[in-house]
Amino acid sequence: MFMQRLAGNMYHILMKLSVINHKVGFYRFALLCTGYLFLLALSSPHSLAQEKITGIIYDSVTKETIPFATVKFGSGVQGTVADLDGKFTFAIEHTNIRFSYLEVSCLGYHSKTVSLPLSNNQIYLQPEFNQLQDVIIIPPYDKIRRIVRAAIAKKTDNNPDKYDWYKCHVYYKMVANISLPDSFMKDTSKDKREFRKFSDSQHLLMSETYSIRTWRKPQQLQEDVIASRFSGLKKSVFTSLVTDVVPFHAYSDYLTLNGKDYHNPVSHGFEQYYQFSLDDEIIQGEDTVWALSFKPRGRTSNELEGKVFINSDGYAISHIIAKNRDTMLKMSVRIEQEYAQLAVNDSEKRWFPKHMNYIIDWERASKKSAFTLHMKGTSEIDSVKWLEDPDFRFDKSHTVKLKTSADELPDSQWNKTRPDPLDAKEANTYKVLDSLGSKFHADRFAEYMSKLPEGKIQLSFIDFDITRFFTYNYHENCRLGAGAQTNEKLVKWLSAGGWAGYGFGDLKWKYGGFLEAYGDKHKEFVFRIGYTDDINDPGRVRLNHDLDKNYLNSYLLTRVDEMKTTYVSVKKKFGYWSTELSARQQQIVPQYQYALETGGNEYSQFKASEASLSLRYAYAERTAPLFNYYYTLGSLYPMWYAKITSGMLQTGNMQTPYTQVLSAVAWRKHINRIGNEHILFEGGKSWSNNPLPLSKLFAGSGNKFDVSGSIQSSVYSFGGLMTAYPYQFYSDQFLFFLYRHDFDWKLYKLENKEMILSSAPNLCVQYNMLYGTLNNPGAQKYVNFSVPDKAYNEAGLLLNNLVRVRYYDLYYLTLNIGYFYHIIPYPIFDGRQNGRLVYGAGFDL
Repeated sequence: MFMQRLAGNMYHILMKLSVINHKVGFYRFALLCTGYLFLLALSSPHSLAQEKITGIIYDSVTKETIPFATVKFGSGVQGTVADLDGKFTFAIEHTNIRFSYLEVSCLGYHSKTVSLPLSNNQIYLQPEFNQLQDVIIIPPYDKIRRIVRAAIAKKTDNNPDKYDWYKCHVYYKMVANISLPDSFMKDTSKDKREFRKFSDSQHLLMSETYSIRTWRKPQQLQEDVIASRFSGLKKSVFTSLVTDVVPFHAYSDYLTLNGKDYHNPVSHGFEQYYQFSLDDEIIQGEDTVWALSFKPRGRTSNELEGKVFINSDGYAISHIIAKNRDTMLKMSVRIEQEYAQLAVNDSEKRWFPKHMNYIIDWERASKKSAFTLHMKGTSEIDSVKWLEDPDFRFDKSHTVKLKTSADELPDSQWNKTRPDPLDAKEANTYKVLDSLGSKFHADRFAEYMSKLPEGKIQLSFIDFDITRFFTYNYHENCRLGAGAQTNEKLVKWLSAGGWAGYGFGDLKWKYGGFLEAYGDKHKEFVFRIGYTDDINDPGRVRLNHDLDKNYLNSYLLTRVDEMKTTYVSVKKKFGYWSTELSARQQQIVPQYQYALETGGNEYSQFKASEASLSLRYAYAERTAPLFNYYYTLGSLYPMWYAKITSGMLQTGNMQTPYTQVLSAVAWRKHINRIGNEHILFEGGKSWSNNPLPLSKLFAGSGNKFDVSGSIQSSVYSFGGLMTAYPYQFYSDQFLFFLYRHDFDWKLYKLENKEMILSSAPNLCVQYNMLYGTLNNPGAQKYVNFSVPDKAYNEAGLLLNNLVRVRYYDLYYLTLNIGYFYHIIPYPIFDGRQNGRLVYGAGFDL
């Protein structure tokens, strides 16, 4: 009332002044406008004197900040949500001073009432260690469904992947520490005191990355790393590991934590996987924020638990905490994400990630000690732009790019780059670990390991090929050997190498040599010339390394050709394309009883001269560097492969020209509420005037073998027929189809954290089909085989993770069992049953 009377008096005074100055119209008008604006300013409720309240919320036990706690003003619904660092800020008006306290709450903590004004901006919440179990609160399910379904309906509008274009800056920091039990911390012995002093003054590890992230719909991504630093190392070698580890947003159907997919609680089918509770409802200005907690539904679920905040403005996710704990591995993984609403133009706003945490806690124990390895990665995002830069060009071959000298940035430049300066502990981490790294030559050790992604170990200017040391197959039994080549320390653009190995089964040496020239630093433009004297299984389809890395085929090598090959090739990557042009001359001598009948004669030795063009296309494939070697992170789209070969076969005095075409499509897709789909189409065709030998036909990819005697079991391998032998089928044109479906849910869970064995099987179904034809099969002499011209069909059921063995509390070694059956009658030449028990081994995180 006082303010209104004051405004009224001012108005009358201004009117009188305006009468006195009526002769000067301009001044009268200006005076009236000033008075009117002043009147509006005083009478407007938004102009009332305001006071800002700021605070930080902590866990009273761990002394760490609590993200996303809710802060309400008095007993009402007005309030705010603390950010990822536990900080909150909001303004109160003096007219509302009757509210004299704050109500602070968070799931898993006792609520706390804090009097105003704050005597200290640090607020500590007490964890709820023993929550009452006899209090049953029935959540408002209809309201929860309405909120979550509205958020799902708006996912396309708020998903950064659905925006046409954006560019932003991302600062990433990772620290790792060891948390020790109270008994250790209270120990006053000298070594314990020294370790406590060490851990109090610095982190175990630390790294930073600053990058510019550019996106264009549908799936074009570029991350230019302009600064990178890893404690103890001068050169950046782990850039890809820290830029790809954190989910960028929570709008996909699955959230990937530590390499494993979990259903997103805000996605279709949420009621099938999660139970929700409405924990709080907060009014922020004109918007409402609903705080929803969620947990897995059912004991066999392997899903997330946490809390998600939905804002009524666009029904967008404003905050989310999601975590999973593996009690057997004693490991928990958690993400914390905060979003902000940013202006696109004067009339449009968009939700976008602002701050993200990625936290891993891994408990380790032994008879003498116990500790927890704690790793926390923090990402801060700013400088978001929405207007597409017409001059920007995506490097389709390299998603993550390390700019020149990014790992040589001086401290002065880093201080300008970081959103906040390093604290004393972080600065000391670099100081101490960089000194230790220099003293113990950590960069030299990293250099030795830099070729591991390529299967090599570097010693000085020589790279040793560790894949050549030992191999085993049915034909050779053990093969011992060695392989080596020069590296960039001798000549950057050229490498010469060779290998040799001796088979103890066939008592023969195999060897080869080559010369390579590189047209780029990533060795993606390679010219190669070489010679090999080796063995090869006849007819094996080799299209691309992605599809050919079936190690079981190498193990089942029983029918072989001795093959001497002189070759030359050029490989080059163009964006999403990978190409190889090659030419070779081969001398082929079958090491089994065989002859090709053609022109009334039988031949058992062959010469071939051929040229090939190989293609691979992977749209929107993500790639990242590791030790300067780019590896694939996969693509959301099908990958296409093709190979065209034109050759001339010489058998005695007869020459036969031939042309072969191979093509394949491979696709893996995790479909919400359905599961993981694996699809492979592969086909090929040969054209020739005369019959070709087995070496130039297409062999069916069979994985069946007998362990001993009549035991009908095989080792499972994706990409082959489980009820057919490796050399059972041959054709000159074929079509192979494979479909596998992995269900997300588990049949049951049997586990005890005190035991190393557990069982948590998930079900898989698979169908394989091979069809092919062969002109003049009678030309192939002295060998048994079939032609799959009636289509060979088989189906199987697999139980993965039937038995899990905990390995160093890091991952599981798994035993997988299944059964495949040839579902349509087919003449099998060995007369054995069509069913086949299969087993396999693997590992699971």
